[in-house]
Amino acid sequence: MKKLLFLASFTIVMLVLPCLVSAQTSSAEPNQASVDELNAAIARADEIRKKAGDFDSSSYFPSEWEAAEAQYTTADSVKTPAAYNTAADAFDSVFKLTIPLYAQAREDEIMALRNDLVTAGARLFFPDIFAHADKTALSALEQYEAQDYYTARDSAATALLMYQAMTSAYNVWLAQQEIKDREFELYDLDNFNRAGEVFNDAIAAYQAGNFSLAQKNADEALLRYNLVLSAGWAAYAELRFSLAEAERQAALDIKANIAARDIFTEADSSYKTSVVFYDSQKYEEAAKQFINSETLFIVASTAAAEKRHNAAEIIREAHEKIAQSDEAAQQAEIIIQGRSK
Repeated sequence: MKKLLFLASFTIVMLVLPCLVSAQTSSAEPNQASVDELNAAIARADEIRKKAGDFDSSSYFPSEWEAAEAQYTTADSVKTPAAYNTAADAFDSVFKLTIPLYAQAREDEIMALRNDLVTAGARLFFPDIFAHADKTALSALEQYEAQDYYTARDSAATALLMYQAMTSAYNVWLAQQEIKDREFELYDLDNFNRAGEVFNDAIAAYQAGNFSLAQKNADEALLRYNLVLSAGWAAYAELRFSLAEAERQAALDIKANIAARDIFTEADSSYKTSVVFYDSQKYEEAAKQFINSETLFIVASTAAAEKRHNAAEIIREAHEKIAQSDEAAQQAEIIIQGRSK
């Protein structure tokens, strides 16, 4: 009897088990589909959220960004595809508002640097690398228009680095030329030579496409050249100081402060300004001002000398007239005496 009951139970189990397995499989299939749908919605929201963040949407539209973030937080709480898709749509809306402004801001940065370089004349000295930078900037614009946003962002960043490095390089070149024109090299030969080496490194880095390193090296070269210029201007200002001081004393010796008061006063004012610059270690301004005061002291001395010469000439002419008058008087007296006889 027990054997019969066992066999009956076993038979029932074997008949029911496939049905249970089938039922579980059927219920699992829609659950997996729901998981996949949720994961896809999460991935979409995360992707669009990251894209909007990468292009500074939170800075351009902070209120809209905060609203999208709130929807994203809600989606994390309820964990439904619909909630994540709503958040994704919100971030996408902010991104679409942002991208024209972002692209325009990058273009404005690039054009500001480019225009400064053109105005300064850099394009005449670096025509090839200027053309390369222009081509990169135009590529960025075309990529934005083609909605290839990440590539466009990278191209714009590269173009900006190229113009920045070119700006630094042009400033180095100008400083180098000024040093050579004024023959300031010997005032700080070590920095002058090292600056030339670093500048060559900057050029090599630029040609290799490492624009950040090119700018870094160019900035170091400029710093060293500026040290040479500072040393040169200090020595030159000292020389002009002594020359202006000598001309001032010469003007005082000839009484130009009296005979040519207006010019001397202007010269002395310029001289005093020069001394203030010099004491403040503003040597370039001091040197230029000393040259101006030196020139004015010479003009004052010349004017005083001319006045003195004119005065002497007037005195000489007066003496001649007196002498002529005396002679005329003597002649008249002789004539009168002759008639009286």
